[in-house]
Amino acid sequence: MQSNENGKIIEGDRFTGIVVSELEDKEYHFTVDGSDVTVTQRVTCPKDDRAVLGFLFLMDKPARFRLDILVPEKCINAQFSLNDKELLGFFSKDIPKDPEFVQVTHCNDEAKYTPLKPGEFQSVNFRWESGDVLKCFFYF
Repeated sequence: MQSNENGKIIEGDRFTGIVVSELEDKEYHFTVDGSDVTVTQRVTCPKDDRAVLGFLFLMDKPARFRLDILVPEKCINAQFSLNDKELLGFFSKDIPKDPEFVQVTHCNDEAKYTPLKPGEFQSVNFRWESGDVLKCFFYF
């Protein structure tokens, strides 16, 4: 494992990416497949019952790497979006009455629950493009 003053970056044959276990502002700098990568992590609390953990990806060229994000143990629900489109939906029926904006593309009205679980890491592995924005909505 490699650490820098601003966060934890893991590099290896099977795993290259970032491990996020705290809701705090950070910046990560590393290289993947010859691409210089900067990931800016920001936290906002738009209301008392929620936190939004956001990531902005900036790089020379597209790069594949993984984020392992700890879903807070005390949250009652969560949802992830990529560029404002739902990536991972809610994990329980306790959906807030006024959730943060996410464009949902479900084909039907039936609730579909995802593998997000409080107190566990969720891996998100993509070929990121410069300008991508990943948001993690945690409801308490």
